[in-house]
Amino acid sequence: MASSRGWGDLPPDLLALIADGLTIKAYTRVRAVCTAWRAAIRAASPSLLVRLDWNRHDAWFLSPRISTALHERLATLLPDRSVCLGSGHGWVAVHDPIFYELQFGLVDPLTGVDIPFSSFPHFAEHKLRVSKVVFAPHPTPTDFTAAAITGHDEGRVITYTAQGNSGWADAGCPRLGDRDSIADVVYHEERGGGGERAVYCLATSGDVHVLRLHDAGGAFEPLFDRGNAAFDAAAAFAPPYDTIRHCTNAKNLVVCDDGDMYQIWRNNTCTRMGPLPGGGEYRVEYNQMFVLRYHPRRRPCWVPVEDLGGRSVFVGKNNSVALRVDGGGGGGGVPGLRANCVYWTDICPARAKVFDMVSGKSTLCFHGVEDHRAICWYFLA
Repeated sequence: MASSRGWGDLPPDLLALIADGLTIKAYTRVRAVCTAWRAAIRAASPSLLVRLDWNRHDAWFLSPRISTALHERLATLLPDRSVCLGSGHGWVAVHDPIFYELQFGLVDPLTGVDIPFSSFPHFAEHKLRVSKVVFAPHPTPTDFTAAAITGHDEGRVITYTAQGNSGWADAGCPRLGDRDSIADVVYHEERGGGGERAVYCLATSGDVHVLRLHDAGGAFEPLFDRGNAAFDAAAAFAPPYDTIRHCTNAKNLVVCDDGDMYQIWRNNTCTRMGPLPGGGEYRVEYNQMFVLRYHPRRRPCWVPVEDLGGRSVFVGKNNSVALRVDGGGGGGGVPGLRANCVYWTDICPARAKVFDMVSGKSTLCFHGVEDHRAICWYFLA
């Protein structure tokens, strides 16, 4: 007599084939059915939030190549005039520059649930500029941790809270020059150290500061050369990077779970040329990208590299993310992504691109799709 077989005994290849045809909501539910199904069906990779028209938003996942329509309420919370200021852990931060007293906070694109920043301290100052928001996982309306780059002309202040809407406060980033501002911000929780919460701030100069968050407040400290009141570029970057840092207007910081740290620079204007202090000339092409890794015991401490240790990194309005891909990290990686690549979003036109560190070139992530505008990278909780 033939033995009966349960749903958990379905061939893994068949399960994966069926799952690739599901919506993302069904896909994640199927993965949660049992251990065997979770092992057979790979985790969904990062996705790109896109605006298709004034009231339709989708999430396009890189792998498997599936998409899902987002909650219809997102059209209200993120109208065409609004901007996305951050994303991570299944949420996005949205800001309406006209009616932002009513529409500034976090929203879950899949459910439409939102968490307003109802007591953000600068609502009355309409000239305030908010350029990016990062936040901790699992926010609730009464308990969340978040930090924003704020300022009137250029962002030089971190407005943060570790106690929801009751704890907003300002912290001026130290050691900023007259022409400096905060280029990027990353929220990171230390592993193995009691879950210490920190906000890493990258200045346009290339300097990095860390805002340690506590329930009683926060305190800034430089990442390196803590005894110096002024930023020493020579201690941070070797030639010619101490010069071409001024030609890379787009700068992002990546903090990996294992402690590795990278700066990613991109020239987002036009081809830049000029003399080097030691002789010779530099030339930085439009959208040319540079990647530097942090070595705390070296001087200079930021060293150019040719790979990312087998990782894929995602930068932009999202809280930067570094992921292991197939073949990296003992099989615990994310399938479908390309190793040693930087995934980023262009502005004009608003498209998602991937920079390959081997070829030194950026290409489109989604080919043959014209009628859309990239909003930001999005990661399921």
